[in-house]
Amino acid sequence: MNQPQAPRANGARRPRPMRRVLALTVLLGATLAVLPVLSSSPGLVNVSVSEDCPVSRTMRMVEANVKSGMTDFKTNADLDSVYAVKPDFIAYNEVPYRADSVLARTGYQIWRSPGRYIGANAVVWRKDRWTPIARGTIYISNVPGKVAGQTSEWGIRYANWATLRSTDGCQTVSIVSYHAAPKNAITEGLTVPSVIRLGALTKFLAKSGPVLLAGDLNSHYNGREYPRAELTAGGMTPTYDMTGTKLVTHDGGATIDYVFVNRAEQFQVTKQVTHELYSDHDLLIVDLKLDRTVPVTPVSTSFMRGHVVNVPESTLTVGRDAVVHQLNEAIRNTAPGQTLRFVTGKLMDKRIRAKLGTAFRNGVIVKFVTTNPVPNVHEKALMDLMGTSRSNKSYAIARSGATASSLGFTPTALLASVSAGKRYVRIDVDQVADPVMMSRQTARASIYTQLGEYDALRHKFDQLVQ
Repeated sequence: MNQPQAPRANGARRPRPMRRVLALTVLLGATLAVLPVLSSSPGLVNVSVSEDCPVSRTMRMVEANVKSGMTDFKTNADLDSVYAVKPDFIAYNEVPYRADSVLARTGYQIWRSPGRYIGANAVVWRKDRWTPIARGTIYISNVPGKVAGQTSEWGIRYANWATLRSTDGCQTVSIVSYHAAPKNAITEGLTVPSVIRLGALTKFLAKSGPVLLAGDLNSHYNGREYPRAELTAGGMTPTYDMTGTKLVTHDGGATIDYVFVNRAEQFQVTKQVTHELYSDHDLLIVDLKLDRTVPVTPVSTSFMRGHVVNVPESTLTVGRDAVVHQLNEAIRNTAPGQTLRFVTGKLMDKRIRAKLGTAFRNGVIVKFVTTNPVPNVHEKALMDLMGTSRSNKSYAIARSGATASSLGFTPTALLASVSAGKRYVRIDVDQVADPVMMSRQTARASIYTQLGEYDALRHKFDQLVQ
């Protein structure tokens, strides 16, 4: 067993109650494993249809709620504990004021959208094992307000995510860091809708491969308000279900920190332990073995409200093209007979042009607008294909860039009445449809799936084409 920690120069570790010792163990068959026997370097996951890839390897997921407001000494001590176990992935909570360079040490890379609330939960991964191919952010609750004594608005919560590919190309996995709101007079009832949004994100990401979600749910495992039905509907299985063992993760004696797994039938939890931190939460460490021989049902394309950001520095084309991919997926999945509206300052991407042409030939009503003062070869090709008369159901026309800007259009915007079975898909992109601009520079696609947001831009489209 671990020996008691020696007092530290800046103060002693707080006493470790008996529940801490018990929480360091996990039942694996009839064997008890404690933290020191964890391998410090679990094997890289290599899972693919390629026979050159190993059938299964282990990856390590760590959930670390590093309590906001701790001293630098305690924060750094907790981060020492995080990196001591050499995780593949880290999900951080409560870190809006900690610098990226502090959270992602040498050999690791971090993603989060910047900001007090939007950047409170970060995703970190090992750079020698994983390469990012897409990144993004969603809100899971957006209820402002503070009760007496609060310094922040507990009802405003975001999840950050990254889709990663192993450096040998054998596996793609998405990692999500979330933190649901604790309960007070303002946040009452937010857990279920938050979990529903996390489930939508899981379905959105699952087409690329397995999804791991780690964070503080602020809901006790198997407690009266534990949202089991919503987790199941979202395809999110807690590793506690997979092992049949829950671990206490909070100083108050509760189990509120989780790792959830999508496509749980492919996974085996080989180790699941906690480790004492200065934070009021324990470090949760989960080793997962992913078996590529276990078949899973293919996942269809899905859309959810949030942001997708490309990775312009990526060595992989798929990472640089993450935003272009979202546009193409929305076009490709627009149903025949439905309406697709597409506005851009300049169409330079032949893939998007081809997808728009194919959609038109397949019976989609396509309304294309360029604000390029002199239409180029791609734009002229769509005009020749669909015609330029607004009396037709489908058309390709040019309009004033100044008018589009005054109406509030982003450099590229897409509206699909139905795409991938989702009504009212809207995508705003902060770059024109130029493969160089969208791949060599950071591009952000804001995805909306609500009628009000869709209709607001559709009405502006009607004004633009007059």
